Amino acid sequence: MSQYLPGSKLVFASLGYAADGPYLQVNDVDEKIQLQLPVLGRTFTIRFLEQRYCVGSFDLSTYESAACELGVDLPPVGIYKDDMCPKCRELTGFNPMFYNVDSISPQQRAYNQTPHFVYMAYFSPEHFKVGISSETRGIERLLEQGALVAAVLKRFPNADEARALEAHLCAQEGILETMRLQTKVKLLSEHFDPNSAIDLVRQKAESYGVSPEGKILDLTPFYFGKVSKRPLLQQVPAGEPMDIAAGRCVGMVGGTLCMEQNGSVFCVPVKEFESHQVEIFIDEIQHEYDFVEAMSLF
Repeated sequence: MSQYLPGSKLVFASLGYAADGPYLQVNDVDEKIQLQLPVLGRTFTIRFLEQRYCVGSFDLSTYESAACELGVDLPPVGIYKDDMCPKCRELTGFNPMFYNVDSISPQQRAYNQTPHFVYMAYFSPEHFKVGISSETRGIERLLEQGALVAAVLKRFPNADEARALEAHLCAQEGILETMRLQTKVKLLSEHFDPNSAIDLVRQKAESYGVSPEGKILDLTPFYFGKVSKRPLLQQVPAGEPMDIAAGRCVGMVGGTLCMEQNGSVFCVPVKEFESHQVEIFIDEIQHEYDFVEAMSLF
């Protein structure tokens, strides 16, 4: 077996998008180091275990993350939902729901003063989401969410002003403020035409009196690389284990790996396993999905 760093205690800490494509980030708990594993075009198996560990802290001013200095092991999700230990959570000081709390951290206060923009993200003709993000993050927030098409609606000097427009739009019929990962995964196997999606985003935004700023983006290249079109995607068959992803990775959409086996590409959601210990095997497929039961909507 070609196990990656055998004997090391690895935790799935996060995922992201670099210039050369999507990657998974794992932390070596004992060595207190972080490792980025590019996934596009690579064959591998990643198995998620029950044991959980703190994913470490994140510096809102530099956008640099760090492995947990204490290597804290975490209780099961049913007992402790956070993926950080209390110390790393305090060091990070980030709360995406800052507008619903009585006080915010100094880190959050400084972060909120950076320029922010309001965006509209497209997931299907019936699923549009509006949110805010700091300009310093570029489109990373949109990629992490798995938006298929997205538009910047308006830019603001700070988060509070951006939040006002976000709240207004999210109160409108047909606009979502949050979406479950499982919903996003299900929608990936539906038909997707980028040109039609771009037109729908423009129409939806203008129907609420907001004209998108700049070009409306098809985010497919960030997920799948330079391909002529998005591969046909299908759901993992019912009854298959969801704590393992195996195959040749042809893309990653938000928190979902797209794993090819024998010509079929399966959507395997992995973001929900952040903080779980993992075993990774390179150039090895340790589980084959049931192709007889697998069905695509195409």
